[in-house]
Amino acid sequence: MRQRSQTIGTLGRAPARSSRAPSLGPDMQSPAAAPPPPEKGAIRRWLHGAFAENLGLKFLSMVLAVTVFLLVNDDKAREITVRVPVAYSLPDDRVLVSERIEEVKVTIKGPWRRLRKFDEKELGRISIDLRNAPNGEIAITPDMVQAPAGVSIASISPRSMRVAFDKRTEKLVEVLPAIAGRPQHGYIALEIKPSPPTVKVRGAEKLIAALTSVRTREISLESRTETFATPAQLVPPDGIEVVGADSVTIHIQIDEELVTRKIPDVAVAVKGEGVDPAKWRISPRQVEVTLTGALLAVEKTKGAMTPVVRITATDKAREGEVMIEGLPPGVGVRISPERVKIAPIK
Repeated sequence: MRQRSQTIGTLGRAPARSSRAPSLGPDMQSPAAAPPPPEKGAIRRWLHGAFAENLGLKFLSMVLAVTVFLLVNDDKAREITVRVPVAYSLPDDRVLVSERIEEVKVTIKGPWRRLRKFDEKELGRISIDLRNAPNGEIAITPDMVQAPAGVSIASISPRSMRVAFDKRTEKLVEVLPAIAGRPQHGYIALEIKPSPPTVKVRGAEKLIAALTSVRTREISLESRTETFATPAQLVPPDGIEVVGADSVTIHIQIDEELVTRKIPDVAVAVKGEGVDPAKWRISPRQVEVTLTGALLAVEKTKGAMTPVVRITATDKAREGEVMIEGLPPGVGVRISPERVKIAPIK
């Protein structure tokens, strides 16, 4: 009799149920023997063989697959965008007054193997010749870019620029020194003189017409006490250039600051050999003192001076001249009133 098919697989699944009667053995009286159960650990051995056997061959296969993948992808065309600087050729008798484009975006196309090692410097600069260009729009085209071997220019942005010109002219203007800070207390900058006092500038006619002077970079006077001279760079406005040397010499004279200070209500003292000030009356008792001279000397004098009237023990009531004691050389003084009345107290 034909035996039924078995459903025991290599992975040890149980046999499928059947509704048919079991097959009989050769003696046609007893059922046929069941197949043996699956061997234990078969799944583990199968997994071990799939992942652990022939490692060298499997690794080589993986390397070859990755290599083929990279080679195929390296051959595909890709695009990258780079920035390219712009250089201009300008006319001698006109000035470009419209905004310049300093760089453009260039999209290049080529194999990835080539683009991966691409350097922006390979494109050089875009040269735009405006020497004979009229006012208006100027086209920026891909053929202005020198494409290196192995790549092509796909696009460029912007694709145009607006240009506007004005007549170029020259003019003499004054040099205006820019000063920062103050000399040391008690000193002052008496004179600030540029040499040369004027310079020639060049630029667009409308800008030159409104220009009267060119400033220098800042010159610090902080804590200065002596006269000095220093070179200073000229800083013309945008669109204006200095013809010739772009720096001048600035001479700065530093000297003591001269001031006049009025000091009101200064008490007058009586002095003399053998004289007791408490026994004398002064009218008026106070005077106004005006000091003139160097600031530091005047400030020092204010705290050290004393208005006095000189008398003797035998003097009677009279007028006396007010003098200032403690007055340093170089400081002028004026007293109001210049004379006061003095009289002994009886």
